[in-house]
Amino acid sequence: MFKVEDNNQKIGRYLAELIDEKYESRRKFCKAYLELRREETGEDNIARMANRISQILNGNKAIQIYDLPFFTEMFGVSCEQLLSAGECATPISNRVTNYSIACSNNPKDWQKYIERKDNLILNEDEYCKTIVDYAIEFKNYKLIKFLMDKKYIWFDSHDQKDYITTFGAVSSFKRRDVSKIDWGLEGKLKESDKLRTDIVTLAVDNKDFDTLNELHAREIPQLYCQADYLSMQFPDISDGYNEKLIKHIASADEDIQDYFTDTFTVQGKYNNQRAHTFLYPYTSELLDEMIAEKSDFLETALKKCIKHNESVYKRLTELIRTLKNDEYYAPEYMKEIFPKACKQSFEVSEDKNFVLFRACLSNRKNDGIITNIARVKSKKLPQKPSLKHLAEELNESYEKIITITEHLEEL
Repeated sequence: MFKVEDNNQKIGRYLAELIDEKYESRRKFCKAYLELRREETGEDNIARMANRISQILNGNKAIQIYDLPFFTEMFGVSCEQLLSAGECATPISNRVTNYSIACSNNPKDWQKYIERKDNLILNEDEYCKTIVDYAIEFKNYKLIKFLMDKKYIWFDSHDQKDYITTFGAVSSFKRRDVSKIDWGLEGKLKESDKLRTDIVTLAVDNKDFDTLNELHAREIPQLYCQADYLSMQFPDISDGYNEKLIKHIASADEDIQDYFTDTFTVQGKYNNQRAHTFLYPYTSELLDEMIAEKSDFLETALKKCIKHNESVYKRLTELIRTLKNDEYYAPEYMKEIFPKACKQSFEVSEDKNFVLFRACLSNRKNDGIITNIARVKSKKLPQKPSLKHLAEELNESYEKIITITEHLEEL
């Protein structure tokens, strides 16, 4: 049980604080009140409402019973809290939250939540979750698409200078300029790539290829900011691994699996005329999962990966021969140091997913390759003989690449 404040002036002051916190002006509050009651919002009605509200705020009138459901809705407070002038705070089941809005399928609710002056949509709740986190959890793909289509959030700035941790993910929401306030959603967009990969999972489930392309579904930002044979640097793919996404792809329709096992190109960081060809960075893990799922697309996926590995091996042999035939190594004494120089030009990433070769030629025209290669990591190969043979062939092509500098005399 709560005590109703019998001092109308105290209730009026509390109501004034709520109005000033939620609305830009008393007039806009009055108009919003009339709109919620579905009454005319002409100047005369707004003036009458403003006069009545002024008397309530000054303590000359009490809040009327018919006001209560509208006031509680507009301010997100309970009747107890309002009538006790804020002394009695009780939970209300209809209070809007990141959780409740992410459960909604009504665009009007989403838009109203977005336009709140307290910027709830930009902040995490007590469980450190934003509205996007909940939308992903509840698979509310329509809400996510709404936010993306309306340009409230985006995951690609279309500027490669932004491609580092993310693809330049950000929001168009205006934060209040006080330290880190309203940073929850913005921080997750800017500082982590997980929201993007989680949304890719939903796009996979919805077979939404336009969104998959928009989200760089097969890529990671590090392919742009790190991967280039001139820098002799490999992309770190450990943070971008999303096990849930891999499982969804492995159990998806064949056209989705075909998409994720296709190669793609990325423009070189140091030379826009040069492009690097990659597989999906987690192709090996995807193959293992497809084997476990007994995917009908496994045979095609293995053949595509074998073809890519073979093209990498062919390109490496071409580069090694080009380097060997360079005039720098023409003298007999220089031919002796060629194997060592060749091994220094070839690098394998620590996780053994990427390889690069940089050929520094005497005409100062550098040439090379950086890419990733696929293998079956699982010890449980497919039981079907034809698939098992393809898996073994893939792993053999992988080993040929990894050990290429150990067999230079054969090239």
